[in-house]
Amino acid sequence: MDVVEKILEDEEDIIVPVKKIWKMFQFSKEFQNIPVPALIEFSQLLKDDERFEFMPPVNYGNMFEGLTEEEQREREDEMEILGFFSGDRIKLRRLQLTGDLLASVIEKSVNRMINALKNAWETKPDDKETEKRLLEIMKKTQQLRKETKKIAKKIREVSE
Repeated sequence: MDVVEKILEDEEDIIVPVKKIWKMFQFSKEFQNIPVPALIEFSQLLKDDERFEFMPPVNYGNMFEGLTEEEQREREDEMEILGFFSGDRIKLRRLQLTGDLLASVIEKSVNRMINALKNAWETKPDDKETEKRLLEIMKKTQQLRKETKKIAKKIREVSE
């Protein structure tokens, strides 16, 4: 688990999805010689290690209601390519979550979402309904960005 600690030290984000780290072990040449257990076992190893603190999980699964299992897996893969992972999150226990750090986490998440939507717009199908829905989502996300900036500013002011 020393390698996971090093990954978290070097990671730009303070709070990192467990699945993201697990996939790094599976697919990165840097870690090809390290045996990787199943995700649930990997997660348990992290829970058993005092250096790591688990944060509330994120679940994007409800976004895929009405899709077949195969379509759900495809959407989940697409989300992960864009940097959105469902499931548990961890951070290094020794790092304290300050107001400034929380504000940064929120801002980065919204910016990641906006970039993903921009990419979706560039690759959208030639379909008026999809275009209309994507524009609505982008508009709401821009509003979310404005609100997030206000909230982040207040958090930083309170934590000073």
